Amino acid sequence: MVKSAVRQDRDGLADDLREARLAEAAHFEAALDLRDSKTLRLQILKDELLPTVQATAEAKELFDLTLIPGEPPKLWVDLTSYVIMEPDHRTYRVLQDRQDSRDILFEGSDREQAAAAIRRHMAHRLVARERQNAVLPPVSGLGYSSATLILAWVSGFAFGALALVAAALYTGLLKY
Repeated sequence: MVKSAVRQDRDGLADDLREARLAEAAHFEAALDLRDSKTLRLQILKDELLPTVQATAEAKELFDLTLIPGEPPKLWVDLTSYVIMEPDHRTYRVLQDRQDSRDILFEGSDREQAAAAIRRHMAHRLVARERQNAVLPPVSGLGYSSATLILAWVSGFAFGALALVAAALYTGLLKY
């Protein structure tokens, strides 16, 4: 009789263990489906933005739409900006990393509005880059001539030798 009670407990535990494993498998399957749906939504957004990037050479150079799988999957717009599907799998969140903070540029469930916000961000980045290139002076080939470099070297050598003679006189190693 004791043997049959132990056997029932073990069989009952086996049933409970099997049910727990099935529940865990269902949870992981749901999590994978959720991640896949996030990835698919980001891929659709990428496909919508791709013609905008390919329209100009400057945009091709500055923006590289790259979808990185993971948890959460990210659609990188440039080196500091990306899109994730958070806080739920239907909300687009456009983020920009800064040196000391992370700014939310857009958050909403409408893909078209998210794409418009990303295009505005791209336009601002392109204008900032144009302004930066306009402010920087062009690099010229002007430098130091060979005669200037030789004169600087000779004068440095002469001042160094004079300093050594003065130090020797001061310490008494050299008599005047």
